[in-house]
Amino acid sequence: MTTRSRPASPAPAPADPPWHLLEASAALAALGTPPERGLDDEEAGNRLARLGPNELIDRGAKSPWKILLEQLTAVMVLILIAAAGLSALLGKWLEAGAILAIVVLFAGLGFVQEYRAERAIAALKKLAVPGVRVRRGGEWRELGARDLVPGDVIALEAGNVVPADVRLIECANLRVQEAALTGESEPVDKDVAPLTRPDAPLGDRRNLAFLGTTVSSGRGTAVVVETGMRTQLGRIATLIQDVPVGLTPLQARLDRVGKGLAAAGVGVALLILGLGLLAGEPLEDMVLTAISVAVAVVPEGLPAVVTFTLALGAQKMLRRGALIRKLPAVETLGSVTTICSDKTGTLTENRMTVTVLDVAGERVDLSETLHARMPALERGEARPEVLLGSPPLLRLTLAAGALCNDAQVRMGEDGRLETLGDPTEGALLVAAANAGLAPGELTAALPRVAELPFDSDRKRMTTVHARAGRLPDDLGSVLGRGGLEPERGFVAVTKGAVDGLLDLASGVYGPAGVQPLGPEWRRRIEGANDALARNGMRVLGVAFRLLDAPLADERAERDLTFLGLVGMIDPPRPEVREAVARCRAAGIRPVMITGDHPLTAGFIARDLGIAVDGRALTGVDLARMGDAELEQAASEVGVFARVSPEHKLRIVGALQRRGQVVAMTGDGVNDAPALKKADIGVAMGITGTDVSKEAADMVLRDDNFATIVAAVGEGRTIYDNLRRFVKFAITGNVGKVGVMLLWPLLLAGAGLPLGSAIALLPLQLLWLNLMTDGLLGLAMGVEPPERNVMARPPQAPGEGIFSGGMGWHVVWVGAYITAVALGVGLWYYRLELPQWQTMVFTTLAFLQVFQALAIRSGTESVLRVGLFSNRLLVGLVAVVLALQLAALYVPLLQATFLRLVPLSPAELLLAALLGFSLLLAIELEKWFVRRRTRAA
Repeated sequence: MTTRSRPASPAPAPADPPWHLLEASAALAALGTPPERGLDDEEAGNRLARLGPNELIDRGAKSPWKILLEQLTAVMVLILIAAAGLSALLGKWLEAGAILAIVVLFAGLGFVQEYRAERAIAALKKLAVPGVRVRRGGEWRELGARDLVPGDVIALEAGNVVPADVRLIECANLRVQEAALTGESEPVDKDVAPLTRPDAPLGDRRNLAFLGTTVSSGRGTAVVVETGMRTQLGRIATLIQDVPVGLTPLQARLDRVGKGLAAAGVGVALLILGLGLLAGEPLEDMVLTAISVAVAVVPEGLPAVVTFTLALGAQKMLRRGALIRKLPAVETLGSVTTICSDKTGTLTENRMTVTVLDVAGERVDLSETLHARMPALERGEARPEVLLGSPPLLRLTLAAGALCNDAQVRMGEDGRLETLGDPTEGALLVAAANAGLAPGELTAALPRVAELPFDSDRKRMTTVHARAGRLPDDLGSVLGRGGLEPERGFVAVTKGAVDGLLDLASGVYGPAGVQPLGPEWRRRIEGANDALARNGMRVLGVAFRLLDAPLADERAERDLTFLGLVGMIDPPRPEVREAVARCRAAGIRPVMITGDHPLTAGFIARDLGIAVDGRALTGVDLARMGDAELEQAASEVGVFARVSPEHKLRIVGALQRRGQVVAMTGDGVNDAPALKKADIGVAMGITGTDVSKEAADMVLRDDNFATIVAAVGEGRTIYDNLRRFVKFAITGNVGKVGVMLLWPLLLAGAGLPLGSAIALLPLQLLWLNLMTDGLLGLAMGVEPPERNVMARPPQAPGEGIFSGGMGWHVVWVGAYITAVALGVGLWYYRLELPQWQTMVFTTLAFLQVFQALAIRSGTESVLRVGLFSNRLLVGLVAVVLALQLAALYVPLLQATFLRLVPLSPAELLLAALLGFSLLLAIELEKWFVRRRTRAA
């Protein structure tokens, strides 16, 4: 671990006042800080000694030795260690070595995965700030952020990382990017005014800034109110460390299977031992046989097949854009019943986009042109025809938005426009470019000569431009009708909040030119503004004024002519709507959990089909709910907005208590606790923080919800393949154990001489296990998905691995294998033929070969699945048959090790036909299943 564990935490400080409700002067007084001098060194030292340094503390880290011990004491690993020991007692050093190699691989992978998971807190500590300007004793000095204490006055400038939780004292155009902490996609405008709502969400506490967030523009001073583990980031660190790490659904099911098999193996071995001794067999031989039977009960290949299958699945998912950090997560995806997804960047494109233009009497929806591409106009390439035919007033509104703008635009490698600067201003430039209005040509025709920058009090920005070149004809004629003559005059362009612009405007540009802004026009504009806002859009008003001379003060904003409204939103990814529909068809419920505004979240959720009514609960609503009420809400509501890290954690926990297997996506520090608590945490690879990636089980390289859905399909296939192997291995083992257990009883019941109470020798039994569980079992892990893999409900969380008819299948197929092998053995034994044991041995091998071919699908016939759709299985079947022939006819194997008798071609054919009969029997079972399904 790169984090440092402390022996003890500082004593908790008294409850702090609600800093966002206090005036700045009251906050300074509460902290005992003289505003002009700051703290002196002595007082700062006392506070540092009492409260501890400003750093995150890793309280709950496991030592590497403890993690390794937990891996080696898992039930399946203990069974393997026991099997290796028993194999060594039998002198089977090769098998013992192979099993121990599996143990090392299995435990090693588990160790690496959990050790990496423990690094989430280390990633949090990377957010620490190396240095900060602090006012101490009346002078500014540079200090390490670790030495900050509550009461320190600090300076904040563009580019700074906020070094602690602070209450702002002064600020000038200060904007802070808080997406990693609150989920708010845009930088937040800060001010110093106190708030009135005690329960205001973090994203609405505009007079506070938080540890780990970044100042995107402006400057300010602030007083430190919380440090270290008492900050919002520290609370998240505590939440991460308090989340218990449980078993995945697969691990829980395999744990139950392992415990059951261990008990069954011991019981059957003791029973075989007793029966053999009663039959007069030598003690040493029966002890070795009992050990072999115990080993035969346990599918030694299970951990190897699990690891192999999960690793292959992880490689497939990586090719589809999903990086698996913890192998069990591959299977967990297949059991997911609820996907809780962040909005920004996952469900949406993470780029603000102009979607609606509303001017006097005209409105255009740009939804169909969101992905239009603009060639580099400077290279003389053809312009797009997206909006060239639109009314001039619409294009003038776009041109005005592009002129009153500080962002830049360039062509990206993917052929789409990329913006630098404020996302809102970038969206205006892209919209203008898509209308054939190249920003470079506009600024050349109307260069900026003065400006009034945006500030949070005025909530608007104004730029003044001189007429210096030729405008497109339609724009020139519009401005000409307004009084801007060619080669003469100036124009001021203003954009900002609609209500503020209406207070400054005296006219509106309508179809007939400039008209007075009377009550009717005002109602129409305000109604359009409200309608767009209700749909979750960010709305800007655009206005202009013609000037005789450039003005650089607020006179340029008087008597404005209102042009129109621009509605913009971060639009849904085009492929997500289909992915959501696939989720629902697969029985998976999508839920949106975001820090964004509830109106925006509800609109996107309705558009994507996540929530039909778009109903959204906020963090304030959740704070008022008890656990029972939250469980009910979590199972019904599809949208949660303005939520804190604690709220996300509670939502995930409520769903899990309802029996759901939850996948949680996120990209910010605020998502890390919920990512760790979820059954599978999914972090964003592009926008995700290191903290979220370290806490997650899977990282999306493309930040795309559709990739999660594709990964769910892969996870279901993997779970199907693992169940298929368990079904194959345990069924075969039931058959072999049945033969060993019933052979002496069968001979006694038939009145035949008990020449041997052992149907198979220990080495013969181990050979069969190696051929079937070892080789054929591996091929089960690469079976392609069944046709209905994403058209059926997920595996119910409470169901065992033998659910869905698998338990019955194991019983009847195991009984079939036992009966056929015993039948052929009894026939040869009654005829006193020496090859009776070889026939039992060979028939069991063929039975499992044809069983492996038959169970490739639980419902479809072998012919429909296609023999060569799993080439690995075909290849390994050939290998197993070749090895089986070598066991029968190579003298070293046949006589020395396995003590077999060579079979004639007719006897070999008989064994093969008896094996083929099992394939026919399983095909008949699948036919009945299909018939019953169609009838239902």
